[in-house]
Amino acid sequence: MIACFIVCIATLAVQVLFRRQPFMQNIRNPCRMLLLFGLLGILAEASQQTAADGIADGRIARNAPGKGELETEASLYLPQEDTEYPITVTIAERRYGKQEEQTLLAAAKEEIRQTFCGENASREKMLSDPYILERYQEGAVKAEWMFSERDLLSPEGKRLEKEPEKEGREVKARVILTCGESEAEYRFSFRIFPREKSGKEMILQEVKQQIAEQDAKKTHVVLPTSVNGKEIEWRSERQGQGLQLLMLGALAAVAAAYAGKEQKEKQKKKQKQRMLLAYPEFVSKLSLLLGAGMTISGALRKMGAMYQRKKADGGKEEEVYEALHCMLCEIENGRSEWRAYQAFSERCGLQPYRKLVSLLLTGQRVGSRRLMEQLNAEADRVFLERKHAARRLGEEAGTKMLLPMLLLLLIVMAIVMIPAFLSIYGNGGL
Repeated sequence: MIACFIVCIATLAVQVLFRRQPFMQNIRNPCRMLLLFGLLGILAEASQQTAADGIADGRIARNAPGKGELETEASLYLPQEDTEYPITVTIAERRYGKQEEQTLLAAAKEEIRQTFCGENASREKMLSDPYILERYQEGAVKAEWMFSERDLLSPEGKRLEKEPEKEGREVKARVILTCGESEAEYRFSFRIFPREKSGKEMILQEVKQQIAEQDAKKTHVVLPTSVNGKEIEWRSERQGQGLQLLMLGALAAVAAAYAGKEQKEKQKKKQKQRMLLAYPEFVSKLSLLLGAGMTISGALRKMGAMYQRKKADGGKEEEVYEALHCMLCEIENGRSEWRAYQAFSERCGLQPYRKLVSLLLTGQRVGSRRLMEQLNAEADRVFLERKHAARRLGEEAGTKMLLPMLLLLLIVMAIVMIPAFLSIYGNGGL
């Protein structure tokens, strides 16, 4: 919980102290996600604290009748040995003080004789659980089992924590077989022997036995304070959900940051692609205005004014003209045309626009006649490149449509062929 709390405070502090910094645009969503998982971790740890307090006090509230048994994870600590054992404490719920034709029954008895031993060699030496079922003969016969040594075997045939003597103990089994209105009884005996257990298993077995022996009518269970003369200290078995959620939040934050970065890269790529597609039109329009007798600065201002009117009438934004608008604003604010042109090329960030700016600057020095020839040649070249780019994009779109078209083909084939096969096999293969 402390780690989750520290992470929450740190992420909040970063978002408050650096909220006006440009880099916060890149890490704002990861910080929010990390904060969310940190809060979830705190809530998870807090929900575990209630059960932990009850175990530490040595008292566990039983479930109400009908709610089923309660299983609690805890740790059993022996101070003398400085040893800690994890244990699953199973507490029963509170409770208030209350038929087959003879051939099938006989077959069920024979099935029990053949399968009862399970993994054991014989009935005379049962070291593991017997193999018993609730129904035999493919469910036709119902079986109700009873064992004489109820402290060693459960009604389901599972061995309990208590072990028999080393020489083994004889257990009498009684099974009532019911099939329809008929009923039969089958009795036999077998001998079970103890299993070898480690020191840990013996301690845990003794603790669970002490818990099970307590009065089930009481509302609380008092956890044992000693076992085999050794003192016990109880500790809650923490699951570490808060730290797990915090780690999951960190991974989610990294994934969000990576996804945000990828999204920005895709947006930049699309923006550059749109600017490349707009370059031929931009050059052609500039060449047309210069051919009409306008100066370079006048033609650029005319193009900017045309774009602003188009935008005011509901036209969409175009990156190259937005960069042109910024350049014109810089010139009106006193920046030199040479520096404004350079800033325009850097703002576009593409080689064709850098080449165009270089042509414009050269044209201002040597005259516009040579510039017109170069712009016309540039316009012819870029229109050819745009044609190739459009063809390439069409090929990419066709490649992307290949998989959906293949899936549609498989679906159509299935729709046509499956009814044909069903009709053939339905008529007995003709």
